[in-house]
Amino acid sequence: MDVINKNKLFRAEGVAPSNIAIVKYWGKQGIQEPLNPSISFTLSKAVTNTTIKYQWSKLPLEINFLFEGKRKDSFLPKLNTLTERIGSFLPFLKSGTLSIESANTFPHSSGIASSASSMASIAMALYQIQKNINADAFTQNEDKLISEMARLGSGSACRSTMKGWVLWGDTPHISNSSKHYGIEINNVVHPDFNELQDTILVIRKGAKAVSSTVGHQLMENHPYREGRIKQANRNTELLLNALRHGDFNAFACVCEEEALSLHGLMMSSTPAYTLMAPESLRVIKRIHKFRDHHHIPITFTLDAGPNVHLIYPGSQSKIVHPFIEEHLRPLCDNEEVIYDQISIQ
Repeated sequence: MDVINKNKLFRAEGVAPSNIAIVKYWGKQGIQEPLNPSISFTLSKAVTNTTIKYQWSKLPLEINFLFEGKRKDSFLPKLNTLTERIGSFLPFLKSGTLSIESANTFPHSSGIASSASSMASIAMALYQIQKNINADAFTQNEDKLISEMARLGSGSACRSTMKGWVLWGDTPHISNSSKHYGIEINNVVHPDFNELQDTILVIRKGAKAVSSTVGHQLMENHPYREGRIKQANRNTELLLNALRHGDFNAFACVCEEEALSLHGLMMSSTPAYTLMAPESLRVIKRIHKFRDHHHIPITFTLDAGPNVHLIYPGSQSKIVHPFIEEHLRPLCDNEEVIYDQISIQ
């Protein structure tokens, strides 16, 4: 049982990157458990910085949340759900006051999944507070535990507690894979895939037409549910093989099939949603035309929204960046483009 210094103000910080999934997580069961495995890489510059202060009291847990200096009470239900779910890991969360301050290094609602980096950074800081209260509180592997706690706040957040290439979900192709936490798979990835650039083309700012939570729920009775699970498992195997052998063409095939399948699932759900914008399709067509003309390794993906992630090796930057500036930036909302890259350190 924890013995808490009742007069001490505990403070901890968490820093977590956003991640972009190549094989998508879409559809869940139980408490934040994925229907299929997913593979992502974490970004380098797009991170969430979180500071948490905890003061003990006898009263039930109270949470105050500031995002970039402003109260954001709309996020409190998610935080309440998170603290309830991870209470068995962190006993101090039964009472007291949590003051959470969070900020992004990237624009909010800009096509970079902020819920993943946000929940991951919060899980990191809460873990550290429990460790400060009782250094002997944990017997589990630290990386796995933090990843599992982050998952209970936002599924994809379990991939943002780690660096580089991360796998989440059961697959026979990686022996220690799990649906409860993410694992780094950098040891099986060819060095060529450790220099990837990810340029985010912000086609539309603002909130998505449908939340990820609702999107996942739509998979429960989706007519293509079982086919999607088989597709994701097959693409996980194909992507792992591409990453192992440094095969960018095979990587691009999986990358684009997964991105467009995700949007196809949304368009064929009930109710149906169209999350791409006309400019999204124009960007994709220009990418294909550019690739066919120059014969260079370049591909794209999208999350559940209109914004496009352009992915290419760093060695191709000199030819790709002028293409972005001349042909793709004009299609973006307020011409906003965010240059980022994979983070493996």
